[in-house]
Amino acid sequence: MKNIIIFGSGDNARMIFSELIVNKEYKILGFIGKSEKKKIIEKFKNKNYYNLGSVNENKKILDKACGVIGIGDNYIRSKVYKEIIKFNENFSWETIISKSAIINENVLIGSGTVIMPNVTINFGSRIERHCLINTSTSIDHDNLFKDFSSTGPGVTTAGRVLVGNFSHIGVGAVIQNHCKIGKNTVIGANSLVNNNCFDNGIYYGSPAKKIRNRTKDDKYL
Repeated sequence: MKNIIIFGSGDNARMIFSELIVNKEYKILGFIGKSEKKKIIEKFKNKNYYNLGSVNENKKILDKACGVIGIGDNYIRSKVYKEIIKFNENFSWETIISKSAIINENVLIGSGTVIMPNVTINFGSRIERHCLINTSTSIDHDNLFKDFSSTGPGVTTAGRVLVGNFSHIGVGAVIQNHCKIGKNTVIGANSLVNNNCFDNGIYYGSPAKKIRNRTKDDKYL
């Protein structure tokens, strides 16, 4: 059984907890996040799981456990990743795949990525490091999701779609065949993308059109 830490203490961290707690491969040591130290983050079968404090307060645990980042925002997730590897560049990142997900055997999934319940990923697709593929997303064949990209629930992508680093596909959006989403780009909820969307933009509508530019730390959640 592996000791595991969840970095983060919000809703995304709790969703990951719900997947891990029923997996006999893991012993959850707790959460590391911004919440008050010793605050109860989650309960399961009358056992409390606590916020352990900051990364700096838990440096020794990093040598004894693997981990996953339970933070929805792509850039904040990358900042946490960078903070951890400053303390331990060889830290072990777990790939978490829900038991209800359907993943073709020819799909490649990178370290630290989280695949939520009822996701489908078809053959030839590649999901790189520290991505978040949210509930009931359907990714068709030969897609590429680059590091720290993500989807909201209910996203559908057709074949040979590319999603760039730090980009997010909003709830219920549909991406048609061969479309490329640049890096640091957000596709609004329920949008239909039928053309390429370029770097550092916010696109919305059916069909999706660029609404404005996006800076690095703009919030989308």
